[in-house]
Parts: sequence; structure tokens; C-alpha cells
Amino acid sequence: MAPLSSSKDKFFEKVINPYLPEVMKHPQEIEMHEGVLHIRDVQWPKKTGSEKARLVAVEQEMLKCQGMVERGLIASHSMITKFNREHKLARQEEIGDTIFKLNDRIAFLLAQIYDFQN
Repeated sequence: MAPLSSSKDKFFEKVINPYLPEVMKHPQEIEMHEGVLHIRDVQWPKKTGSEKARLVAVEQEMLKCQGMVERGLIASHSMITKFNREHKLARQEEIGDTIFKLNDRIAFLLAQIYDFQN
């Protein structure tokens, strides 16, 4: 009889997370050349330098991405400010609808920034 933990693992893999085998697969590169689909495993670059040097490089990349996110948020805020300044709305209903639409747009832009960052 199989141990109880292995049945739980199978339950988790098949029922709770059916995409786990796909996530655990080695990344593949898919390209189409002249009507032929080419699939091959992604080749990772060889690690060079010390661990500390690699961590510094990762930190620099994170700071660069953080700067891009901050610039995106500033641009989003300036667009909203400009829109509000140019569109003085008289009725409260129009203001509420506009704010709702602007919040949707902000959420969309923030999602794109998050996707770009990750």
C-alpha cells in the first residue's frame, strides 16, 4: 500500500494544481522559420564571476526596473492631472464615471508595468 503522503502529492498535482507539470518543465524556445516550427531547450548563460558580483548585477537590474516603474507612475499621475485640468465636469455623475474609468486605466497601466518588471 502506498504511503498517505504520496497520495496527497498526487492529489495536489492533479487536482489542485493541474498546471504544475507544465510549470516544472525546462523552458523551451519556440520559433517559426520558413513555415517550420522549431522547438529547442533554452540555453542559460554560464555563470561567471563571484556570487557577490552576480548579486550586485542583479541589484543594479532591480534598481533600473524600479526606476522605470517610478517613471511610469509619475507619467500616469501627470496624465490624470492633465486630464482633470482639461475636463472640468459639471455633474457629479460624470465625475464618478470618469474617476472609475481613470482608475481602470491606472490599474491596466500598473498591470503592464508589473508584467514588464517581472
